[in-house]
Amino acid sequence: MSAGAVVQKLAKPQLRGLYDKKTKFHLVFSVVLSIGVGVAYKYGIGEPRKKAYAEFYKHYDAEKDFERMRKLGLFSSCPADD
Repeated sequence: MSAGAVVQKLAKPQLRGLYDKKTKFHLVFSVVLSIGVGVAYKYGIGEPRKKAYAEFYKHYDAEKDFERMRKLGLFSSCPADD
């Protein structure tokens, strides 16, 4: 070594409580991530899907749809109009 070099001690590694510290970090991270994914799914997929269903059923006529399917002969209990 040269005469002007400064010798430094290495910091001791943390050995006590390391597992607890890492586990706590991963637990908090996973909870935050899962809440974020849940919120993103709700507003990214759930809400648009609810709006699409509401829009579909706003103009849906079940009786008209039933008559269309009955005329096609899709029901065995109802005679088809020929």
